[in-house]
This record gives sequence, structure tokens and C-alpha cells, in this order.
Amino acid sequence: MNSTLITRCNRGHLTLALFLVVSLLLTACSRLTEDNLQKIHNGMTPAEVKAILGQPTSSDTSSALGIISGTTYTYHSGSSDVKITFLNDKVIATEGEFK
Repeated sequence: MNSTLITRCNRGHLTLALFLVVSLLLTACSRLTEDNLQKIHNGMTPAEVKAILGQPTSSDTSSALGIISGTTYTYHSGSSDVKITFLNDKVIATEGEFK
């Protein structure tokens, strides 16, 4: 076999392996931390919360009389659980447990 072809093959495998390692490391880095939770404060919008904590694991929205709308974002990562409660798209409460 041509040595240039073998070198290209080895580089391709090395690039793929490096990509996989970086992908795994980025996935393992959660934005759900106590420090980030402390950045969340009353009056923030859902977009501002997502910018800090990322997409919630789940969310639940309900409304009363079409006037008041409440949403709860739930974040779960490992043994950490956080709930962010919004009223009319503004944070009104945060609670979290980190183990």
C-alpha cells in the first residue's frame, strides 16, 4: 500500500478519536451547578434562565382564568435537582438540591 494513503488513514482515525473525546467531555460538563443557580434571580425571563442553565429536563405550564400563567422548569443532572418557577414569564422562585 502507498505510505501516503496509510498516513491519511491514520490521521482520519486520530481526528475521529479526538472528536469523540471532546464530544464526551462537553456532554459531561453540566451547566447545572450551585454557582449557576445562584445567578438566577426573581424577575428573570425563561430565555435568561436558559442562557445560564441550558434547556430544562422538563417543563410544566398551567394558567388560571387566562390571566395568570405559571411554568415550572425542572433540571436534573446526576443527583442534582433544580426547579425554577415562573409567573407570567418571570422567575418567582428557585429551589435546588445538589449532592
